[in-house]
Amino acid sequence: MEDFVIKGNLFELYGDLLKGNQRKVYEYHIMDDMSFTEIGEEMGISRQAAQELFRRADQKLQETERILGLQDKLSEIRSIAEKIQDLSQEEAIRKLAGEIINGI
Repeated sequence: MEDFVIKGNLFELYGDLLKGNQRKVYEYHIMDDMSFTEIGEEMGISRQAAQELFRRADQKLQETERILGLQDKLSEIRSIAEKIQDLSQEEAIRKLAGEIINGI
């Protein structure tokens, strides 16, 4: 999976654990695709400060994923649901598998 996508998923899963400015910087950079210079201007801080806030936030999210492993578990559930959807002949089961896939 692309690094940017992984970081976005980690933010969706654990972003609420970040402190205010860390959360803002991470969201601006990953979700809004802003550069650190743009983030610095938006928040009234230097580019370097924005980079450092992002680095700390990323470390926290990576460590949380290392401990909890939710991203890997959700990926595994999605993969199983896709197999069920592909193999099932029953429309009701295919629909339920699709709901799982779209919900993750």
